[in-house]
Amino acid sequence: MQIKNEKPPIWENACAAFQINPKNTIFTYGDIIYNPGGKTLSEDVIAHETVHIQQQSVDGPDLWWGKYLRDPEFRIQQEVRAYAAQFAFLISKYKDKNQRVRILMDLAQLLSGPLYANAISHTEAMMLIQQCSGFSILK
Repeated sequence: MQIKNEKPPIWENACAAFQINPKNTIFTYGDIIYNPGGKTLSEDVIAHETVHIQQQSVDGPDLWWGKYLRDPEFRIQQEVRAYAAQFAFLISKYKDKNQRVRILMDLAQLLSGPLYANAISHTEAMMLIQQCSGFSILK
């Protein structure tokens, strides 16, 4: 895995499809994490992007990104797995239930937000992240 502080090969297509903030949006293309904003990447974000590296290794980044950009269901499915890995990483660091709930709510806000075209509700995003991570904190 490499991290490059530059725009990914799919930059133009991604910008056309989504509301991208180049300072805060991270992309994985193949085994390279692209960080156009040059910000320091936290371990949980790397855990998230590592899932995308694994996903793209199956059919290659070109096919994966083609489907990701045109198929909202595929995109959410892929992101749920990545956010679940990020959630699992974070809750391994925080034992306080209130902190864990805030983490889940924050990740679900991202997944249900404009970057992913508001494709699912916040409540559904919370449920899917928990289910996929194997950790249920909201009972």
